[in-house]
Amino acid sequence: MFGHKTYGLLPASLLALLAVLPVGLAWSIFESREAKEKPLNQVLASEKSLSTYYDLVKQYPDILLQLPSYSGVTLVAPDNDAFEKFHDWDPQNKTLVTNLLEYHILQGTVSTASVPVGVSTFAPTLLTDRAYSNVTGGQQMLINKGGDDVVVFTSGLGSRSTVVKPDLAFKGGLIQIVDTLMVPPARLEPTARDAYKDLQSFLGALYTADLVSEFADSTDVTIFAPRNSAFQIVAGTLEDLSKDELADILRYHLVPKQVMSSTEFQNGTNLTTASDAIPDLELHVIRSGNNMYFNRAQLLQPDILIANGVVHIIDAVLNPAAAAATPDPAIGTQAPVFPVTGSKTATGTKVPVPFTTGLPCTSDCPITSSAVSEPTGTADGPTTTSTGFRGSSSNGAGGFAARCTGVPAAGVAAAMLVGAVGMDFVGLV
Repeated sequence: MFGHKTYGLLPASLLALLAVLPVGLAWSIFESREAKEKPLNQVLASEKSLSTYYDLVKQYPDILLQLPSYSGVTLVAPDNDAFEKFHDWDPQNKTLVTNLLEYHILQGTVSTASVPVGVSTFAPTLLTDRAYSNVTGGQQMLINKGGDDVVVFTSGLGSRSTVVKPDLAFKGGLIQIVDTLMVPPARLEPTARDAYKDLQSFLGALYTADLVSEFADSTDVTIFAPRNSAFQIVAGTLEDLSKDELADILRYHLVPKQVMSSTEFQNGTNLTTASDAIPDLELHVIRSGNNMYFNRAQLLQPDILIANGVVHIIDAVLNPAAAAATPDPAIGTQAPVFPVTGSKTATGTKVPVPFTTGLPCTSDCPITSSAVSEPTGTADGPTTTSTGFRGSSSNGAGGFAARCTGVPAAGVAAAMLVGAVGMDFVGLV
Protein backbone atom coordinates (compact mmCIF):
# COMPACT_ATOMS: atom_id res chain seq x y z
CA MET A 1 0.00 0.00 0.00
CA PHE A 2 2.59 2.53 1.09
CA GLY A 3 6.36 2.45 1.22
CA HIS A 4 6.76 1.19 4.77
CA LYS A 5 10.17 1.40 6.36
CA THR A 6 11.07 -1.47 8.64
CA TYR A 7 12.21 -0.45 12.08
CA GLY A 8 11.87 -3.89 13.69
CA LEU A 9 10.14 -2.80 16.89
CA LEU A 10 11.29 -5.07 19.69
CA PRO A 11 10.51 -4.59 23.38
CA ALA A 12 13.63 -2.43 23.74
CA SER A 13 12.66 -0.08 20.94
CA LEU A 14 9.14 0.08 22.28
CA LEU A 15 10.64 1.45 25.46
CA ALA A 16 12.54 3.94 23.34
CA LEU A 17 9.17 5.34 22.41
CA LEU A 18 8.49 5.64 26.12
CA ALA A 19 11.35 7.84 27.04
CA VAL A 20 8.48 10.25 27.76
CA LEU A 21 7.74 8.36 30.99
CA PRO A 22 8.25 10.01 34.38
CA VAL A 23 11.58 9.79 36.22
CA GLY A 24 13.36 8.75 33.09
CA LEU A 25 12.16 5.15 33.08
CA ALA A 26 14.55 3.10 30.93
CA TRP A 27 16.18 6.33 29.80
CA SER A 28 19.73 5.19 30.53
CA ILE A 29 19.26 2.17 28.30
CA PHE A 30 18.89 4.36 25.25
CA GLU A 31 21.29 7.20 25.87
CA SER A 32 24.11 4.78 25.19
CA ARG A 33 22.55 3.41 22.00
CA GLU A 34 23.62 4.79 18.68
CA ALA A 35 20.73 5.47 16.30
CA LYS A 36 20.04 7.65 13.33
CA GLU A 37 16.61 8.57 14.66
CA LYS A 38 16.11 10.33 17.95
CA PRO A 39 13.87 8.90 20.68
CA LEU A 40 10.29 10.05 20.51
CA ASN A 41 10.54 12.28 23.56
CA GLN A 42 13.37 14.32 22.03
CA VAL A 43 11.48 14.84 18.79
CA LEU A 44 8.27 15.86 20.55
CA ALA A 45 10.08 18.14 22.98
CA SER A 46 11.84 19.90 20.14
CA GLU A 47 8.56 20.64 18.33
CA LYS A 48 7.00 23.53 20.25
CA SER A 49 3.81 23.25 18.19
CA LEU A 50 3.22 19.78 19.68
CA SER A 51 3.38 20.67 23.36
CA THR A 52 -0.29 19.84 23.98
CA TYR A 53 0.02 16.51 22.20
CA TYR A 54 3.24 15.76 24.07
CA ASP A 55 1.56 16.47 27.40
CA LEU A 56 -1.22 14.01 26.55
CA VAL A 57 1.28 11.31 25.58
CA LYS A 58 3.10 11.79 28.87
CA GLN A 59 -0.20 11.73 30.75
CA TYR A 60 -1.29 8.47 29.10
CA PRO A 61 1.91 6.50 28.40
CA ASP A 62 0.04 3.16 28.35
CA ILE A 63 -0.98 3.93 24.77
CA LEU A 64 2.63 3.53 23.65
CA LEU A 65 3.40 0.72 26.09
CA GLN A 66 0.75 -1.40 24.40
CA LEU A 67 2.06 -0.91 20.87
CA PRO A 68 2.29 -4.22 19.02
CA SER A 69 5.36 -5.18 17.02
CA TYR A 70 4.50 -3.47 13.75
CA SER A 71 7.21 -2.47 11.32
CA GLY A 72 7.11 1.00 12.78
CA VAL A 73 4.20 3.32 13.40
CA THR A 74 3.08 6.74 12.18
CA LEU A 75 1.90 9.28 14.72
CA VAL A 76 -0.57 11.73 13.22
CA ALA A 77 0.01 14.49 15.74
CA PRO A 78 -2.38 17.49 15.94
CA ASP A 79 -0.61 20.76 16.59
CA ASN A 80 -1.47 23.12 19.43
CA ASP A 81 -3.83 25.14 17.24
CA ALA A 82 -5.78 21.97 16.47
CA PHE A 83 -6.43 21.42 20.18
CA GLU A 84 -7.24 25.11 20.67
CA LYS A 85 -10.19 24.75 18.28
CA PHE A 86 -11.99 22.60 20.85
CA HIS A 87 -12.90 23.64 24.37
CA ASP A 88 -15.60 21.25 25.54
CA TRP A 89 -13.62 18.05 26.05
CA ASP A 90 -11.92 16.87 29.20
CA PRO A 91 -8.25 15.84 28.86
CA GLN A 92 -8.73 13.96 32.15
CA ASN A 93 -11.25 11.64 30.45
CA LYS A 94 -8.93 8.66 30.00
CA THR A 95 -11.28 6.65 27.79
CA LEU A 96 -11.91 9.52 25.40
CA VAL A 97 -8.27 10.58 25.19
CA THR A 98 -7.01 7.02 24.83
CA ASN A 99 -9.37 6.27 21.95
CA LEU A 100 -8.60 9.61 20.32
CA LEU A 101 -4.84 9.11 20.49
CA GLU A 102 -5.07 5.50 19.28
CA TYR A 103 -7.00 6.72 16.25
CA HIS A 104 -4.08 9.06 15.53
CA ILE A 105 -1.57 6.18 15.27
CA LEU A 106 -1.24 4.39 11.94
CA GLN A 107 -0.01 0.83 11.62
CA GLY A 108 3.31 1.04 9.81
CA THR A 109 5.36 4.03 8.76
CA VAL A 110 3.65 6.17 6.14
CA SER A 111 5.77 8.89 4.57
CA THR A 112 4.11 11.65 2.57
CA ALA A 113 6.35 10.78 -0.37
CA SER A 114 4.84 7.28 -0.48
CA VAL A 115 1.25 8.56 -0.78
CA PRO A 116 0.18 8.44 -4.44
CA VAL A 117 -1.22 11.63 -5.96
CA GLY A 118 -4.98 11.65 -6.55
CA VAL A 119 -5.58 8.18 -5.10
CA SER A 120 -7.56 7.89 -1.88
CA THR A 121 -6.18 5.08 0.27
CA PHE A 122 -7.45 3.51 3.48
CA ALA A 123 -4.96 3.22 6.34
CA PRO A 124 -5.67 1.19 9.51
CA THR A 125 -5.07 2.73 12.92
CA LEU A 126 -4.53 1.30 16.39
CA LEU A 127 -8.13 2.06 17.42
CA THR A 128 -9.84 -1.28 18.00
CA ASP A 129 -12.22 -0.39 20.85
CA ARG A 130 -15.58 -1.91 19.83
CA ALA A 131 -17.30 1.25 21.01
CA TYR A 132 -15.72 3.10 18.09
CA SER A 133 -14.67 0.47 15.58
CA ASN A 134 -16.55 -2.36 13.92
CA VAL A 135 -14.05 -3.09 11.17
CA THR A 136 -11.43 -5.81 11.08
CA GLY A 137 -7.85 -4.85 11.85
CA GLY A 138 -8.35 -1.40 13.37
CA GLN A 139 -10.52 1.59 12.54
CA GLN A 140 -9.44 3.31 9.35
CA MET A 141 -8.76 6.76 8.02
CA LEU A 142 -8.42 7.93 4.44
CA ILE A 143 -5.22 9.43 3.02
CA ASN A 144 -5.19 11.61 -0.08
CA LYS A 145 -2.53 13.70 -1.79
CA GLY A 146 -3.54 16.50 -4.15
CA GLY A 147 -1.72 17.74 -7.21
CA ASP A 148 -0.01 20.32 -5.02
CA ASP A 149 1.50 17.47 -2.95
CA VAL A 150 -0.54 18.49 0.10
CA VAL A 151 -1.50 15.39 2.10
CA VAL A 152 -4.87 15.27 3.84
CA PHE A 153 -6.17 12.70 6.32
CA THR A 154 -9.95 12.22 6.25
CA SER A 155 -11.72 10.81 9.28
CA GLY A 156 -15.27 10.54 10.59
CA LEU A 157 -18.08 12.98 9.76
CA GLY A 158 -16.06 14.45 6.92
CA SER A 159 -13.30 15.86 9.13
CA ARG A 160 -10.19 16.83 7.16
CA SER A 161 -6.73 17.16 8.69
CA THR A 162 -3.98 18.67 6.54
CA VAL A 163 -0.34 17.76 7.08
CA VAL A 164 1.47 20.99 7.95
CA LYS A 165 4.86 19.45 8.77
CA PRO A 166 5.63 16.03 7.30
CA ASP A 167 7.86 13.05 7.97
CA LEU A 168 9.54 13.80 11.30
CA ALA A 169 11.54 10.66 12.02
CA PHE A 170 11.93 9.17 15.48
CA LYS A 171 13.31 5.84 16.64
CA GLY A 172 10.34 3.65 15.75
CA GLY A 173 8.52 5.53 13.03
CA LEU A 174 7.40 8.88 11.67
CA ILE A 175 5.36 11.85 12.86
CA GLN A 176 2.97 13.74 10.58
CA ILE A 177 1.90 17.05 12.14
CA VAL A 178 -1.66 18.04 11.20
CA ASP A 179 -3.82 21.11 11.78
CA THR A 180 -7.06 19.43 12.91
CA LEU A 181 -7.95 16.58 15.24
CA MET A 182 -9.33 13.49 13.55
CA VAL A 183 -12.61 11.99 14.69
CA PRO A 184 -13.33 8.24 14.70
CA PRO A 185 -16.02 7.43 12.12
CA ALA A 186 -19.59 7.57 13.39
CA ARG A 187 -22.31 4.99 12.97
CA LEU A 188 -24.31 4.97 9.76
CA GLU A 189 -27.32 6.61 11.42
CA PRO A 190 -25.79 9.98 12.44
CA THR A 191 -23.61 10.00 9.33
CA ALA A 192 -26.61 9.67 7.01
CA ARG A 193 -29.03 11.73 9.05
CA ASP A 194 -26.89 14.62 10.20
CA ALA A 195 -23.47 14.75 8.50
CA TYR A 196 -24.69 13.94 4.99
CA LYS A 197 -28.31 15.08 4.98
CA ASP A 198 -28.73 14.05 1.36
CA LEU A 199 -28.90 10.47 2.65
CA GLN A 200 -31.91 10.94 4.92
CA SER A 201 -34.28 9.25 2.48
CA PHE A 202 -31.96 6.23 2.26
CA LEU A 203 -31.76 6.04 6.05
CA GLY A 204 -35.53 6.40 6.37
CA ALA A 205 -35.98 3.55 3.90
CA LEU A 206 -33.72 1.36 6.05
CA TYR A 207 -35.87 2.12 9.11
CA THR A 208 -39.03 1.43 7.11
CA ALA A 209 -37.68 -1.96 6.02
CA ASP A 210 -36.24 -2.81 9.46
CA LEU A 211 -32.73 -3.05 8.01
CA VAL A 212 -30.84 -0.49 10.11
CA SER A 213 -29.21 -3.11 12.28
CA GLU A 214 -28.14 -5.21 9.27
CA PHE A 215 -26.49 -2.19 7.62
CA ALA A 216 -25.13 -0.46 10.73
CA ASP A 217 -24.14 -3.34 13.02
CA SER A 218 -22.58 -5.82 10.60
CA THR A 219 -18.79 -5.91 10.61
CA ASP A 220 -16.97 -4.76 7.45
CA VAL A 221 -19.54 -3.39 5.01
CA THR A 222 -19.52 -1.36 1.81
CA ILE A 223 -22.76 0.56 1.27
CA PHE A 224 -23.97 2.24 -1.91
CA ALA A 225 -26.38 4.91 -0.73
CA PRO A 226 -28.65 6.74 -3.22
CA ARG A 227 -29.09 10.46 -2.58
CA ASN A 228 -32.48 11.94 -1.72
CA SER A 229 -33.32 13.00 -5.27
CA ALA A 230 -32.80 9.41 -6.47
CA PHE A 231 -35.59 8.31 -4.15
CA GLN A 232 -37.74 11.31 -5.08
CA ILE A 233 -37.71 10.39 -8.76
CA VAL A 234 -39.14 6.92 -8.09
CA ALA A 235 -41.00 7.75 -4.88
CA GLY A 236 -44.41 6.52 -6.01
CA THR A 237 -43.05 3.14 -7.06
CA LEU A 238 -41.00 2.53 -3.93
CA GLU A 239 -43.58 3.72 -1.42
CA ASP A 240 -46.13 1.29 -2.83
CA LEU A 241 -43.86 -1.69 -2.10
CA SER A 242 -44.30 -4.04 0.83
CA LYS A 243 -41.67 -4.01 3.56
CA ASP A 244 -40.16 -7.24 2.23
CA GLU A 245 -40.05 -5.92 -1.34
CA LEU A 246 -38.36 -2.73 -0.17
CA ALA A 247 -35.87 -4.79 1.86
CA ASP A 248 -34.98 -6.85 -1.22
CA ILE A 249 -34.12 -3.67 -3.10
CA LEU A 250 -32.11 -2.11 -0.27
CA ARG A 251 -30.03 -5.23 0.34
CA TYR A 252 -28.81 -4.90 -3.24
CA HIS A 253 -27.07 -1.73 -2.03
CA LEU A 254 -25.01 -3.62 0.57
CA VAL A 255 -21.76 -5.52 -0.05
CA PRO A 256 -21.06 -7.50 3.14
CA LYS A 257 -17.75 -8.60 4.63
CA GLN A 258 -15.70 -6.10 2.62
CA VAL A 259 -14.61 -2.51 3.17
CA MET A 260 -13.79 -1.23 -0.31
CA SER A 261 -12.44 2.17 -1.24
CA SER A 262 -13.28 3.73 -4.58
CA THR A 263 -9.78 3.00 -5.85
CA GLU A 264 -10.52 -0.73 -5.66
CA PHE A 265 -13.39 -0.50 -8.14
CA GLN A 266 -11.81 -1.41 -11.44
CA ASN A 267 -13.76 -1.56 -14.68
CA GLY A 268 -15.48 -4.93 -14.90
CA THR A 269 -15.35 -5.65 -11.16
CA ASN A 270 -18.34 -7.63 -9.91
CA LEU A 271 -19.43 -7.19 -6.29
CA THR A 272 -21.50 -9.82 -4.49
CA THR A 273 -24.33 -8.10 -2.63
CA ALA A 274 -26.52 -9.09 0.31
CA SER A 275 -29.55 -9.49 -1.95
CA ASP A 276 -32.03 -12.10 -0.72
CA ALA A 277 -34.23 -12.00 -3.80
CA ILE A 278 -31.47 -13.57 -5.90
CA PRO A 279 -28.66 -15.13 -3.82
CA ASP A 280 -25.17 -13.85 -4.64
CA LEU A 281 -26.60 -11.25 -7.02
CA GLU A 282 -23.76 -9.06 -8.25
CA LEU A 283 -23.33 -5.35 -8.74
CA HIS A 284 -21.26 -4.43 -11.78
CA VAL A 285 -18.60 -1.70 -11.89
CA ILE A 286 -18.31 0.27 -15.13
CA ARG A 287 -15.72 3.00 -15.60
CA SER A 288 -15.81 5.47 -18.47
CA GLY A 289 -13.26 8.24 -18.43
CA ASN A 290 -13.48 9.97 -15.07
CA ASN A 291 -16.95 8.59 -14.37
CA MET A 292 -17.74 5.46 -12.40
CA TYR A 293 -21.02 3.58 -12.46
CA PHE A 294 -22.53 0.71 -10.51
CA ASN A 295 -24.88 -0.84 -13.03
CA ARG A 296 -26.47 2.41 -14.23
CA ALA A 297 -26.03 4.47 -11.05
CA GLN A 298 -23.19 6.99 -11.12
CA LEU A 299 -20.82 7.48 -8.21
CA LEU A 300 -21.18 10.99 -6.77
CA GLN A 301 -19.25 10.99 -3.48
CA PRO A 302 -16.87 8.16 -2.61
CA ASP A 303 -15.26 6.91 0.57
CA ILE A 304 -17.36 8.19 3.47
CA LEU A 305 -16.07 6.40 6.55
CA ILE A 306 -18.52 4.93 9.06
CA ALA A 307 -17.91 2.86 12.19
CA ASN A 308 -18.39 -0.47 10.41
CA GLY A 309 -17.11 0.30 6.93
CA VAL A 310 -17.61 2.80 4.12
CA VAL A 311 -20.44 4.52 2.23
CA HIS A 312 -20.38 5.61 -1.42
CA ILE A 313 -23.12 8.02 -2.53
CA ILE A 314 -24.73 7.23 -5.89
CA ASP A 315 -27.26 9.12 -8.00
CA ALA A 316 -29.87 6.38 -8.51
CA VAL A 317 -31.65 3.60 -6.65
CA LEU A 318 -30.34 0.20 -7.72
CA ASN A 319 -32.83 -2.43 -8.89
CA PRO A 320 -31.96 -6.11 -8.35
CA ALA A 321 -34.43 -6.95 -11.11
CA ALA A 322 -32.37 -4.83 -13.52
CA ALA A 323 -28.87 -6.01 -12.63
CA ALA A 324 -27.92 -6.01 -16.30
CA ALA A 325 -28.64 -2.28 -16.71
CA THR A 326 -25.71 -0.35 -18.12
CA PRO A 327 -25.10 3.39 -18.50
CA ASP A 328 -24.77 5.50 -21.60
CA PRO A 329 -21.73 7.61 -20.68
CA ALA A 330 -22.51 9.98 -23.56
CA ILE A 331 -25.48 11.43 -21.65
CA GLY A 332 -25.30 13.26 -18.37
CA THR A 333 -28.31 11.74 -16.60
CA GLN A 334 -29.18 8.07 -16.89
CA ALA A 335 -32.73 6.80 -17.07
CA PRO A 336 -33.99 5.31 -13.77
CA VAL A 337 -34.29 1.53 -13.55
CA PHE A 338 -37.72 1.90 -11.91
CA PRO A 339 -40.85 3.55 -13.32
CA VAL A 340 -40.72 7.33 -12.76
CA THR A 341 -43.71 8.29 -10.65
CA GLY A 342 -44.82 11.74 -9.56
CA SER A 343 -41.74 13.63 -10.74
CA LYS A 344 -42.27 16.86 -12.65
CA THR A 345 -38.64 17.90 -12.88
CA ALA A 346 -35.48 16.27 -14.15
CA THR A 347 -34.13 15.81 -10.65
CA GLY A 348 -37.40 15.02 -8.92
CA THR A 349 -36.76 17.58 -6.20
CA LYS A 350 -40.28 19.03 -6.41
CA VAL A 351 -41.88 15.88 -5.00
CA PRO A 352 -41.88 14.91 -1.32
CA VAL A 353 -38.73 13.25 -0.03
CA PRO A 354 -39.88 9.69 0.65
CA PHE A 355 -39.29 7.63 3.80
CA THR A 356 -38.13 10.51 6.00
CA THR A 357 -41.17 10.01 8.21
CA GLY A 358 -39.62 6.65 9.07
CA LEU A 359 -36.72 8.36 10.86
CA PRO A 360 -36.95 8.17 14.67
CA CYS A 361 -37.60 11.43 16.47
CA THR A 362 -34.70 13.36 17.99
CA SER A 363 -34.35 16.87 19.35
CA ASP A 364 -34.45 18.10 15.74
CA CYS A 365 -37.90 16.61 15.11
CA PRO A 366 -40.20 16.73 13.42
CA ILE A 367 -38.71 15.60 10.13
CA THR A 368 -41.37 15.60 7.45
CA SER A 369 -41.42 14.46 3.85
CA SER A 370 -42.54 17.82 2.51
CA ALA A 371 -41.63 18.80 -1.01
CA VAL A 372 -38.42 20.72 -1.43
CA SER A 373 -37.12 22.82 -4.27
CA GLU A 374 -33.55 21.66 -3.80
CA PRO A 375 -31.95 18.46 -2.48
CA THR A 376 -31.80 18.34 1.31
CA GLY A 377 -28.04 18.14 1.17
CA THR A 378 -25.35 17.67 -1.38
CA ALA A 379 -23.27 14.73 -2.38
CA ASP A 380 -20.22 16.97 -2.26
CA GLY A 381 -19.91 16.68 1.47
CA PRO A 382 -21.40 16.93 4.90
CA THR A 383 -23.65 19.71 6.00
CA THR A 384 -24.01 20.94 9.57
CA THR A 385 -24.56 18.03 11.92
CA SER A 386 -26.30 17.65 15.22
CA THR A 387 -22.87 17.79 16.84
CA GLY A 388 -21.93 20.97 15.02
CA PHE A 389 -19.57 19.41 12.49
CA ARG A 390 -19.51 21.00 9.08
CA GLY A 391 -17.51 20.19 6.00
CA SER A 392 -15.99 22.82 3.78
CA SER A 393 -16.35 23.34 0.07
CA SER A 394 -14.44 21.16 -2.31
CA ASN A 395 -10.78 21.96 -2.72
CA GLY A 396 -8.42 20.26 -5.07
CA ALA A 397 -8.38 18.51 -8.40
CA GLY A 398 -11.06 16.12 -9.49
CA GLY A 399 -14.22 14.79 -7.92
CA PHE A 400 -12.26 12.64 -5.49
CA ALA A 401 -10.17 15.46 -4.04
CA ALA A 402 -10.22 16.08 -0.33
CA ARG A 403 -12.19 19.06 0.90
CA CYS A 404 -10.71 21.94 2.84
CA THR A 405 -9.28 21.16 6.22
CA GLY A 406 -11.32 21.53 9.31
CA VAL A 407 -14.08 20.61 11.68
CA PRO A 408 -15.90 23.44 13.42
CA ALA A 409 -15.32 23.83 17.11
CA ALA A 410 -18.42 22.04 18.34
CA GLY A 411 -16.17 19.76 20.27
CA VAL A 412 -14.24 16.53 20.08
CA ALA A 413 -16.19 15.05 22.99
CA ALA A 414 -19.51 15.40 21.19
CA ALA A 415 -18.05 13.92 18.04
CA MET A 416 -16.59 10.99 19.95
CA LEU A 417 -20.03 10.31 21.39
CA VAL A 418 -21.57 10.34 17.94
CA GLY A 419 -18.73 8.14 16.74
CA ALA A 420 -19.49 5.45 19.29
CA VAL A 421 -20.95 2.27 17.90
CA GLY A 422 -23.54 2.08 20.65
CA MET A 423 -25.88 4.97 19.87
CA ASP A 424 -28.97 3.96 21.82
CA PHE A 425 -28.10 6.40 24.58
CA VAL A 426 -28.61 9.34 22.25
CA GLY A 427 -31.82 7.98 20.76
CA LEU A 428 -30.49 7.18 17.31
CA VAL A 429 -31.13 3.44 17.38
